[in-house]
Amino acid sequence: MTKFKLILPMLATVAMAGCVTTERMPDGTTKIRFSDETTSSLASLVPTSVATGMAGGGGSGLDLMPTRSPLNSGQFLYFAGQYDYECAAALLYSAKSSQPMDTQTSNTCRDRYFSRQQALKMAGKPYNRAAPAYDAANPPQAYWAQMTGQTISQLAGTGQFATRFTGLPRVGSDGQITMVVGFLGAGRGQDVALATTPMRTPVVINDAGFEAQMRSKAARLNTKVGDMSTCDAVLAYNGAVDKGRKPANVSARDYSRYEVRFTVASMGCKNSLYEFKSASQQAAAQ
Repeated sequence: MTKFKLILPMLATVAMAGCVTTERMPDGTTKIRFSDETTSSLASLVPTSVATGMAGGGGSGLDLMPTRSPLNSGQFLYFAGQYDYECAAALLYSAKSSQPMDTQTSNTCRDRYFSRQQALKMAGKPYNRAAPAYDAANPPQAYWAQMTGQTISQLAGTGQFATRFTGLPRVGSDGQITMVVGFLGAGRGQDVALATTPMRTPVVINDAGFEAQMRSKAARLNTKVGDMSTCDAVLAYNGAVDKGRKPANVSARDYSRYEVRFTVASMGCKNSLYEFKSASQQAAAQ
């Protein structure tokens, strides 16, 4: 599948070319269906630098494209490889809610950041050479405050975020095929989480043959789950929510008090056997 960063204003141009059709749904969302020509049409509109960044998996500094840590630890990092998921989510919540990071979270993220820079330096990997040396007894708080302040300021004005994830398409009891956007490196019970609304997003597959094959396989195996797929998506910011204290009947592992919510503006997926060139995702009506 051609990988690209879909910029929403381009949809209008592509629609005029006859490559995209939209359908307004009763719940207020809009389904976007891509024809077979859409990929090439979009590619012609996307700047080369953006398309190259998406293909390389690095994306831009303010997207939610995960990158693996150069330390071969298996850790996924965000915002140009600077922060782990928990810290990236906390920074994003702070930016969108206009609330400062709480002291404990900030200090934890600070220590993780400088420890990672020190480990990168010792391993001979690229690291932030401008960062001061880390002293646990006297951490470089001023530098950390300046760095995170700049990140929060930039995030505050950003409305769309590209991401990449792996997931399983699901055939629901109503026959609808959906996907859940996941964030690599996310853990359970973290105070701040990233989420999409609705959690499961309907997928439109224009290839009737592939769709029939997927449904047949699910029925044959007596399961509602399809094959593991890799997806590129663009998420539109939809709100920062403080859900309040954890309800007594909910496990701490299943609850995040603070949540940054997105709608899925666009998505394309592929699995090991098939490329979803003519598949797309619903997008929230603007």
